[in-house]
Amino acid sequence: METSLRNEIETLPSFLEREIQAFFHRQKERYDYGEMFESVYFDMCEFVGRKGKRIRPLLFALTYRGLGGQKSVTDPAVVSAALSLELLHAFVLVHDDLIDRSEKRRGLPTFHKLVEQRLGRLSNAERTGHGVAVVVGDLLFALSVETLQTAGFSEPHRSAALGKLLAYITDTGVGEIFDILLGSRDIGRVTAQEIERTYLLKTTRYTFEAPSVLGAILAGASSEKQEDMALVMEPLGLAFQIQNDLLEFSHFDSRDQLLPTDLLEGKKTLLVREAYERLGEVDRSFLQMCLQNPARNESSISKVQDLIRKSGAIHAMQERCRLLFGEASAKLAGSHLSASEQESVSQAIGWVRQSVRSS
Repeated sequence: METSLRNEIETLPSFLEREIQAFFHRQKERYDYGEMFESVYFDMCEFVGRKGKRIRPLLFALTYRGLGGQKSVTDPAVVSAALSLELLHAFVLVHDDLIDRSEKRRGLPTFHKLVEQRLGRLSNAERTGHGVAVVVGDLLFALSVETLQTAGFSEPHRSAALGKLLAYITDTGVGEIFDILLGSRDIGRVTAQEIERTYLLKTTRYTFEAPSVLGAILAGASSEKQEDMALVMEPLGLAFQIQNDLLEFSHFDSRDQLLPTDLLEGKKTLLVREAYERLGEVDRSFLQMCLQNPARNESSISKVQDLIRKSGAIHAMQERCRLLFGEASAKLAGSHLSASEQESVSQAIGWVRQSVRSS
């Protein structure tokens, strides 16, 4: 990677943080709907601006430059496209927290809880918080689409990128529906293939494929290279999701019932499914009973943790990640990308992988 590009990339995370704040400052006049909306807009700015990994905008900018994009990563057009992906992520998080009834996000109250807290002891505070959060999520979605639509890229690349983004958003919505429906099933009636498909649609498509494919489109890369990026990102996204499950499991504290964790919510993750497959009949029954109990307490969650450790599922999932990363590398090596483009994409993947490990 050339020195100038490396310097751009090294300053990109801090630059993005400043640009998120500047973006909302520029939008403030447009969203001046009076005193009643002022606190909602403030909370929306604060929620999006919370410190995060910024995987999506970073991966987009790195892919765009790595595949021959001529604009610098600090160019307003590139920044707008990158921010559209972060706005999309915020939209997903606001609605996801509502669905999961989560109370914390990035160590602070979820958006619906922010609204509730402002309302204090009003009897309808919870319902109002939920309603406002639904609509704020919709606003963030519209803002995401508009920000990409007005980014300073030439046609037909910009329209192609927007169309692709909307397709990824549809996949994400379907994946969320699958996640909800699987959550109501007994773990014995959920297959690993169903969970993997849910991961692909709900997370991989908008977290990994969308940034890399949009970066390729706006850089003017060929349709073959765009398709190659999607193929590379599919096993990579699954590996990252499994890594996230493992990371969440290793950091889980059953005493903090406010943490938004899959284990507390009884979600059907690949880790839990792998444990179920490996356990004996008695332990399987215990696992099913603990996951089906809506009033999960510290004792039942601790039992689930013990069963997962006992099953050997953790090691199996670690090995699965290793194979998936190898699959992604093989697909990259066999792609239409040039050697220098492959190196840039590989470095971008390494950058994202390191950010996940350090979270």
